[in-house]
Amino acid sequence: MAYMWTVTVGFIVGLGLTGWAFVHFLKGALNSEDSVRIDPLPKEDQISE
Repeated sequence: MAYMWTVTVGFIVGLGLTGWAFVHFLKGALNSEDSVRIDPLPKEDQISE
């Protein structure tokens, strides 16, 4: 029974570390500041309705 709990907890920890690494490196690759630099938001007076 202890072996089953150890495997389950290890699996959950492994999934958590994998998910954290995926999000961490994805956030680095998708630099959100680039989106404003490449396609800036229009100013208030430039917005046409």
